[in-house]
Amino acid sequence: MASILSVIFSIIYTIVIVAVIVLVIEQQREPVWSFAWAMTVIFIPVAGLILFILFGYRPARKRLLAPPRIERSERIPFITLLENNSDAKLALHNNLDVLHNGDQTFASIAQALESARESIHIEYYIFCEDEVGNYIAEQLERKAREGVEVRLIFDAVGSWKLSKEFISRLRASGVEVGRFSPITFPYFTHYLNYRNHRKIVVVDGRVAYTGGINIAERYLKGDTMGLWYDVHLRVEGDAVADFQRLFLADWTLVSGQTLNDPRYFPPSGVTRQAPMQVVGSSVSSRWSAISQAFFAAITGAARTITISTPYFIPSTSLLEALKVAALKGVDVRIVIPARSDSRLVHWATCSFVDGLLSAGVKVYLYTAGFLHSKLIAVDGRMASVGTANMDIRSLEDNSEVSTFIYDRETVAELTTTLEDYIAHSRRVMPDEWYSRPQGQRFIEALARLVSPLF
Repeated sequence: MASILSVIFSIIYTIVIVAVIVLVIEQQREPVWSFAWAMTVIFIPVAGLILFILFGYRPARKRLLAPPRIERSERIPFITLLENNSDAKLALHNNLDVLHNGDQTFASIAQALESARESIHIEYYIFCEDEVGNYIAEQLERKAREGVEVRLIFDAVGSWKLSKEFISRLRASGVEVGRFSPITFPYFTHYLNYRNHRKIVVVDGRVAYTGGINIAERYLKGDTMGLWYDVHLRVEGDAVADFQRLFLADWTLVSGQTLNDPRYFPPSGVTRQAPMQVVGSSVSSRWSAISQAFFAAITGAARTITISTPYFIPSTSLLEALKVAALKGVDVRIVIPARSDSRLVHWATCSFVDGLLSAGVKVYLYTAGFLHSKLIAVDGRMASVGTANMDIRSLEDNSEVSTFIYDRETVAELTTTLEDYIAHSRRVMPDEWYSRPQGQRFIEALARLVSPLF
């Protein structure tokens, strides 16, 4: 009897594995990703299947029979791309302030929250229950008691340490709280791997914030990695409505409540011309919009492109775009942390450096602390600030938001910020890099092999 059950189990398991491999192939993702998952489910019995269910399955992107296209010959092709792949309209009139690190960012956000009269919408991947988190929470509670509509979205994985007492306290004061994709048995399955990595604050529909800084005191006081260095953006003007729309779409996901009252979209009154586009992407988007934008920015660079990212595990297309740009004479510079909060990611990142150096890309290791900034500057004419890292998970799986800015003054300031990062970095020299121990190179290659799984 036992042998019969064993045969039946083996047959069923084989059928499941074949079905999973077919599903992996049908998803049509990067070949290395598909190969890694196929080998995992084949050679790691049961556990490999569980890992795929948790981390590997990806819902199909939205497909339209006739995707709407915007063809405007008077527009710069890059702008038209973002209009087509994410409906990111060009927001022409804005006031933009670049906020450096936690001290400037938290002070500005606190001031905006204090001035709120109608609504506060706040969305973060990580919201810590520490000195900074408690201070922001107290502001939200106070404004809710004053009659301001306050809504908070936090990611269930990124903010898993938030206590029930903390959340109950917020709700008791009148704050509406939404948890993005909570992990509850048995419904966790593949949702565990697709997170909301956005950082958005919108106050009264008139002021918005975004960037790489989470609600955590490590941006003020540091941790074992040192001080966390990052950039945020304060926006007034036409682009605020785009952040509001992204938040309200996420609010519908977490609460089931659709909010489209015109009072959430008041006229800005800003007359200064500072053009920008706000691009959101997620696993359910029709296109990998931010990834496509990065690709277009890299391939369109004529003189210089400078990138800072804490996690560098690019897709094949982005990696090749960087190499080609360098080979055709563009000054390509990439700044990554000398130390990382994820050893596996750091090893995988290091595995890409060899190919970059051989193509002439300049790589810098930031040594003044932990560089968490996600910035791109191209030719002094365009810059990007946002939440998306230059890695596959961020660009393909997470919900992200990035701004693409065409205002020369703001681009110049962000370019100066990148120059400051380089000034506090050590350039990787090819001879030194290529001579590192063979064992270390093998570990890095192994980390690169498994990085698509996680």
